[in-house]
Amino acid sequence: MAQPAYLRVAEAIRLAIEAGEEKYQPGKGLPSSSDIAKAHGVSQETALKALRALARDGWITIVPRGKMFVRARPRERIVVRDRTVYRDEIGYFFDLNAKDWRAVGKPERALSVPPDHVADLLGVPRGEDVIARNRAMGPPGSGQALQLATSYISMALATEIPALRAEDPGPGGIYDRIEDAFDQPIEWHEVISSRLPDEIEQERLAIPPTVPVMIVTRESRVERDGSVLVAEVNETRMSAEQFAVSYTVRRDDSAVRPGGGAST
Repeated sequence: MAQPAYLRVAEAIRLAIEAGEEKYQPGKGLPSSSDIAKAHGVSQETALKALRALARDGWITIVPRGKMFVRARPRERIVVRDRTVYRDEIGYFFDLNAKDWRAVGKPERALSVPPDHVADLLGVPRGEDVIARNRAMGPPGSGQALQLATSYISMALATEIPALRAEDPGPGGIYDRIEDAFDQPIEWHEVISSRLPDEIEQERLAIPPTVPVMIVTRESRVERDGSVLVAEVNETRMSAEQFAVSYTVRRDDSAVRPGGGAST
């Protein structure tokens, strides 16, 4: 079966973008749909359909009034997780490759209804407000956020530990306040998932609607009265096109090399 004309045009433009042709440089305005139609011997409607397909797949950006630009695509991935927590003079952090990143814009606090799975982890009724602390992070001197993070804390715990809802929770941030209050180290548990970005994530992370966000959902666990309490749930979102996860595969006790005895 012959390839539809619009896909043929879209493929030709994609190859030109990948080849770095002069008229298809990142950030540069694309030729008009009529010029593309003439160059490829198709109708303007077919050219527009090809451009919409390229925008859907994240190769170009279409802005109001019909302007179109080649979208800058990351050449390398940044490994964001190695399943290790670190600490510096500021406090705990979870991404060695982004150690020097700082807030982009002012952090925000608000009452917010968390996603249902977050409410379940916190042990609060679904649909009930909690404290939400939002922060965007990016490289030093950059105005572009590469990570969006939201910490969710139950109203009950925020009442018990007022610093958790304060604009400035103090040295070491909310994790030091939790450890101070419970006089024990936090244990963290993470789950990594993905989904398509919402409108806010598209805008803040500068990604098209077709590029998934990778989500790291982290629980901060402490012990209270002999049971586990999830004191905070953090959801960090980032472009799955730009980030990856790195970790060491642990050998279970059952994974013994045949005839070789136990590994050390």
